[in-house]
Amino acid sequence: MSELCRMVNVSGVLTKDRINVLKTKGVNTIFSSIEITDGVADRADAIASLGSDVHSLGLKWCVNLGLAALYQGVASEVGTENRMFVRKAERAGFENVHKLFTKFAGAGAAPDFVQIEVEVYSEITGLTLSFEEQTRMINACINAAKAASPECRIILATADSTDNEKAKKWYNRFQVSGGKAFDIISLKYTLDAETLYDLSCNMSDLSRRFDKDIMIDISGMDDISSASIGLEDIDSAINIVPLDKGFGTVYSDLVLDKASLVA
Repeated sequence: MSELCRMVNVSGVLTKDRINVLKTKGVNTIFSSIEITDGVADRADAIASLGSDVHSLGLKWCVNLGLAALYQGVASEVGTENRMFVRKAERAGFENVHKLFTKFAGAGAAPDFVQIEVEVYSEITGLTLSFEEQTRMINACINAAKAASPECRIILATADSTDNEKAKKWYNRFQVSGGKAFDIISLKYTLDAETLYDLSCNMSDLSRRFDKDIMIDISGMDDISSASIGLEDIDSAINIVPLDKGFGTVYSDLVLDKASLVA
């Protein structure tokens, strides 16, 4: 098994000193969530500088696209008629992500990973999008990121970490609907001994069925001291994913203030 990817989702201001501290704890990738809105690239000097700092210290950088605000803005502008909304949302997603990633590339900060959270497409207020419409919007963001940063790996993240039927249905439909190529499936998870087996089964099935790397995102947990399982159990579950497809974990920086990563 190759070395696991260990990402940390950092809250608050991230300095070079803080990055170095995280690096000593075993982190090899910084995970940043960026709210995508119209004109985001014009306001992104600080985040571009962060990406450059991350790379200068020998770490990788993952950018999570926060698309909810962008899509709600489109809905406010054009209304909730699906055809008009999707057309505008595709364009807004592509243009803003492409301009942002072009800026990153120019600053020597091209992301190594780009994550899209799939639940955002079913949570836009006032809209019920068909799966084909959701796929078109996701494809626009993937195309934009890859056009500016061809080497970045695409992560599609879902909250369905223990519901295999629901998860495999979503990824099946994405492929059938013409979804663009992606690289990694990320499963958001809360540490719990009662659901670890379900998580493991889901990872195994998704890795075989879709031939994708699998990662676990526990960054929603700021404290694991009362959890019924620990970080070593997550590592064990990832290490037994078939075909060497267990990729890694996303942690909260607050968890890493209190716990050590498993070597």
